[in-house]
Amino acid sequence: MQQPSFYGGYAGLNFDVAGAMGFASQLGPQTVLQSADLNSPEVFKQNIQLAQGQIARVQSLARNALGGIQNAYYLGTNPMQTAADIAGLKQALFELVELLRQTGVGALPLEPPQVPDPRPESALVEEESRVVQALYERQQRIQDAASVVAGFLSFAGAGEQPGPGSSAAGRRA
Repeated sequence: MQQPSFYGGYAGLNFDVAGAMGFASQLGPQTVLQSADLNSPEVFKQNIQLAQGQIARVQSLARNALGGIQNAYYLGTNPMQTAADIAGLKQALFELVELLRQTGVGALPLEPPQVPDPRPESALVEEESRVVQALYERQQRIQDAASVVAGFLSFAGAGEQPGPGSSAAGRRA
């Protein structure tokens, strides 16, 4: 039986903490290293990479299934392919849960790998400075508009209020 491609370069490594039950038998023959320390940082890194590969596979299958569902009524959409994508997604989710449970990686949050920004630091600082300056100018315009409105309100409130017998024409004269 051939190993699934989602294991990347670690197809032969499966460190089953529960002792060769469950996950190893469901995914086919895999090598469990007897002499490997299951708590070593190297094994943990490999388990995280296995989990990230499996997560990428789940994401891909989920996108395919969602696309098939969204385009179900369009010509050329194959409902059998959508059903196969959903079935594959269910299986991949099950395998991911088992991998996370047996390796102990499931107890930690998995974050996507950090992709460094290729721009130099000076460009990033310049861009952030422009954003901050634009926000500052916007806030300044809001404060200026508020002070104009406050000025109008105080000017209107300072004028004489017409009495009960006076009219607007009498005030102008």
